[in-house]
Amino acid sequence: MQTSKTLISGAKRLADFRKENDAGVILQHCHNHQHVVIRWQVGVGKSYNMDLVIETAIRQDKYDLVLVMAPTRKIIDERKFIQKPPKDIEVINIRPRPANLCGEERNKAWQAYEARNLGHLGKRHCCVLCPKRAECFWPSQYGKDLQNKQVAFATQAHLEHNPYFITHVKQQAKAERVLVIFDEANVSLANYSRTLSPTSIQQLIEATDQSDISQKRKATLEHYLNCLLSAPSEDLQDTSAWHFPRIDANEMTQILTVGDAIFGESFHNIIYDLQAFGYSMAESREKLPNGDIHFPAPPFTSDSDVLLYSGTTHLSILKMRLGIDFYSPYETYEFKGESSTWLNIASAIGASSNFIKNASQILDVFTQLTTKRIQEGKRVLLVSKKAHVDYCVKTMNQLLVEQGINSVRIIHGEHYTESPNVTLVPVIHYGVIGTNQYEGFDCCYCLNSYYVKQDTLSNSVQDLRSNSEQINVAITYSKKPRRRYGIVDDEQFRFTDVAEVANPMLQTLEMGTVVQAVGRVRPFTQTREIITFQSNDALATTYDKEFSNLAELRKHFGLATKRKRSSNTTADNVIALSAKDLKQTEIAKLLGISVRTVRRYQSKDVACPN
Repeated sequence: MQTSKTLISGAKRLADFRKENDAGVILQHCHNHQHVVIRWQVGVGKSYNMDLVIETAIRQDKYDLVLVMAPTRKIIDERKFIQKPPKDIEVINIRPRPANLCGEERNKAWQAYEARNLGHLGKRHCCVLCPKRAECFWPSQYGKDLQNKQVAFATQAHLEHNPYFITHVKQQAKAERVLVIFDEANVSLANYSRTLSPTSIQQLIEATDQSDISQKRKATLEHYLNCLLSAPSEDLQDTSAWHFPRIDANEMTQILTVGDAIFGESFHNIIYDLQAFGYSMAESREKLPNGDIHFPAPPFTSDSDVLLYSGTTHLSILKMRLGIDFYSPYETYEFKGESSTWLNIASAIGASSNFIKNASQILDVFTQLTTKRIQEGKRVLLVSKKAHVDYCVKTMNQLLVEQGINSVRIIHGEHYTESPNVTLVPVIHYGVIGTNQYEGFDCCYCLNSYYVKQDTLSNSVQDLRSNSEQINVAITYSKKPRRRYGIVDDEQFRFTDVAEVANPMLQTLEMGTVVQAVGRVRPFTQTREIITFQSNDALATTYDKEFSNLAELRKHFGLATKRKRSSNTTADNVIALSAKDLKQTEIAKLLGISVRTVRRYQSKDVACPN
């Protein structure tokens, strides 16, 4: 049974929706359900709502700490609390190390430490004697600077390096009631698998043995590490036997210092991974044939309330990847700009393997349509797969030259600025998120398709599972309209969690990426014309019309093929020269065509007089 949708369309309805679902309503959802996903599309107002939620959560004393985690620094820098932090709320922006302050020599040393997860030593060896230590925020931002903070901002990449990052921030801030806000669902798609090599474990044993920590602590650590080296997969999957022995910061520093001194660049800090191993999903731990230990370490939310804003995720993915059951109060809502049209080309010619050999006809169509819309006073944004952006820019500019159009130029989105002399049409690539630069554009056309390979789908679904648990995942197709689906190969696994997630994951990886790109022009809240090039169902909206091929698209817009336009131009030239009483042989020579072709066009002109 299909659930009916609640359509939010038009400026007034959108304004009413935003008012009806203010910060108080969102926080009430969090209070009632603890883990909440807000499925609002790009432009609906999630960023504004998020800012209000942060402020309301602190001012009304609903939480001690709000930790906001975004996929990029750029998104964080746009937040209200970063641009204009209130004086009466303690805010911290957890930023990257300021390489420019370090200087060339210290920066190189720091990079070497960071590559081996030895930031612990970097602070001791690089920061303590740094002449710019007094003006640098870096050494203390993960420690004393977090104390008593009420709002913290950090990138989601922290969770890939340290699954207990949220716990660390909570402890340092001395907070009890914590709300974690994830901006976009990238956190559920990151790779959280870990691998411990026998060499790295053996090096840690030797570093521990030669350190100055107590003999009792040495014996405990070395026993644990030796057991880890000798244990088979079935023993590694014991749910309670592998919690890493507790060590303090000073003991860790001593061990890492010795390991760095003995082994140099081959030594990596694996202590954080060992700590994560003890709390990982036991059934997914395994020892590989080469002795490597593979295990999953998804982020640990530390009993915090979690609020996730995303219009392109799926509840089953969040459950599998983060181990959290989310409540989704807006699951049945659809957002669409008033009078917006969303068209889709469901054809295989846009796929990366087919694009170049079909590019001449594809780009010709979109060059025509782009110039047509520009003549109507509209602004156009183009989207391509990253590998094809330069090709699209070059080819479309050549087509414009051939057509004698000098007032329009296609450029890479990274170089886009307003120009008073020429109309610039930017081409951005799939994967772009968070930019508001194109929100005033009227049209967005995808020049090719965005698909993932079967291995990518399988890894995205199963990278947290052991090899023995892996199930064959495949991508299949249907026709009329052409569609791609993620499935499990074997019928005996059709009721597994992998089978449940395979297709939602495929649609999220593919159509979710497309929606993020075309969302730059705000089609969910403004009147826009969108053309996608996907063999996928629409995500969070519906197509107004679909085409199986370019011919149907041309017919819809009244566009002629390049051959037809060339033929029409030749015919016009023959007729014009004939009016000057030139002989057929003279016309043929001037136009570089045969006398027979001249006769054909002349006969058509006689048959179809004005």
